[in-house]
Amino acid sequence: MDNDDQSDLLFEACAGAQVLVHEATYTEEMAQKAGDVGHSYAKLVAAFADSVQLPNLVLTHFSPRYQLNPHASPSIEDIRNEAQRAYSGSLYLARDFGEYTLDKAGQFSELAGD
Repeated sequence: MDNDDQSDLLFEACAGAQVLVHEATYTEEMAQKAGDVGHSYAKLVAAFADSVQLPNLVLTHFSPRYQLNPHASPSIEDIRNEAQRAYSGSLYLARDFGEYTLDKAGQFSELAGD
């Protein structure tokens, strides 16, 4: 979902859900820009997911400024770290062509890639 700071629109939709896939284009450091362009940031999404007790959160649609190299700055790890500080469930950062499964028992997992 691509949803700037309008978490009230998601509240009812998330009742009883097992997973939320949501964009987290930026970190909180870029909150103003996120709002200006209609995007979210990791802490905002993670705090919302935690508040509605979603057991699984998949963040996606990252700004290209967040590089894959964990030693670069800014790095995709900045998004992960910010979200982990605000969210107590299972956190996933989506990868291009990544696949996930949710079984009938509500178990969510990332499928192994090639």
